[in-house]
Amino acid sequence: MSSRRFRLALAGAAVLGLVMRIGYVLTAVRGKVQAFGDAGTYRLLAELLADGEGYIRPREFLLAGERIPTAEFPPLWPMVLSVADLLGLDGVTEQRLVGSVVGATAVVVIGLLGAAVSDRVVGVIAAFGAAVYPQFVILDGSLLSEGLYLLLVSVVLLAVVSARIDGDGSTRWWWVASGALGLAVITRSEAVLLVPLLVVPATRRIDRAVWLRLALLASTGVIVTMSLWTVRNAVSLGHAQPFTNNSGTLIAGANCGDVYDGVQIGLWRLDCVTAIDVGGRAEGDAAAFRRTVGLEYATDHLGQLPAVAAVRVLRTLGAWDIRTQLYFESLEGRDYQWLWAGWFMWLAMVPLATVGLVSRRRSRLETWPLVVPVLLVVVTAAVSYGNQRFRILGEPSMVVLAAVGLQTLTRHMRMAGRRSGDLDASRPSTS
Repeated sequence: MSSRRFRLALAGAAVLGLVMRIGYVLTAVRGKVQAFGDAGTYRLLAELLADGEGYIRPREFLLAGERIPTAEFPPLWPMVLSVADLLGLDGVTEQRLVGSVVGATAVVVIGLLGAAVSDRVVGVIAAFGAAVYPQFVILDGSLLSEGLYLLLVSVVLLAVVSARIDGDGSTRWWWVASGALGLAVITRSEAVLLVPLLVVPATRRIDRAVWLRLALLASTGVIVTMSLWTVRNAVSLGHAQPFTNNSGTLIAGANCGDVYDGVQIGLWRLDCVTAIDVGGRAEGDAAAFRRTVGLEYATDHLGQLPAVAAVRVLRTLGAWDIRTQLYFESLEGRDYQWLWAGWFMWLAMVPLATVGLVSRRRSRLETWPLVVPVLLVVVTAAVSYGNQRFRILGEPSMVVLAAVGLQTLTRHMRMAGRRSGDLDASRPSTS
């Protein structure tokens, strides 16, 4: 495929992806406002930032006029939405359309990643797959931070793969990886795990001095963004806080009796959080107390924990009680029917990605940079709770590997067809 045709194909995939996302926003979720949950909080944080109130707890301000600084949610997505708010895009639908544009950009990056991993044909297949994959469409129109996270993780993977291909001329790509990873960490905190598990191993060189230099270069973005966030929290909250405070609610809601057995095993429940009395405590102290209560419950029920962790992973992978799973996910502001469509496409994508992974290993081509995010999804699901949106870290890899698998199967089918035709041609005529 020529460079020109490849660019045109990527543009076509981006347009298709944008149309799909706009269609979803204007039909499936138009007019549906989620007043509570993460999506509603992101919107309120953005509105207060745009109004000049600062990064404060929104509900305390709206209900009681209290200006309480917060570090409960990572700041980048609220900052993006606040810019949209300042530009006049302050409605739910308008801000969902902003997410649609972010998603269409991710389609292009995933196409470039596919081309870097294999060839331009795979890149086009990956781009069109990303354009129509319902799970991406849903998250881009959800007002959750996963759509932006998808874009940033895709850029990190593209930069890492391209840097390893370029070898000695990889410095520019490590700068790209550094910036994207730094932004990813202040979008979702678990992205920091990509530093020791992906970036540092990927920069490895025989010369240890060169390896150290590249590792520091690739980690600069994370160091800068985390330092700025920590300093801001030290000034506003009165103590150093390198990550967010929402681990308390996460751990408390995922470790209680209702989610350790029964039909809701492996899920997360808000009432498990609200049952913990944190009255009068500051945000950081409340988070620490909830975290302690959740961890104490887990340690008191260690015998159940392996089964619970396994179900969390299966739920995240769409392999456990899918009807209940999709119902609870729809409560986060995602359309139930589209969630079913995303699940069916995921079922088709998994075997194709497996074929792609096996074919690349047989060709002795490097696959581990794509595998690391998928393994991180499994780990984070096991220690948190089951939710398919947590797959977003590993799904750029899955889409690209599925494109490789589809290309591999197509080639085998063509070769089989040619062999069959040759055999037919070589047989003597009976007429």
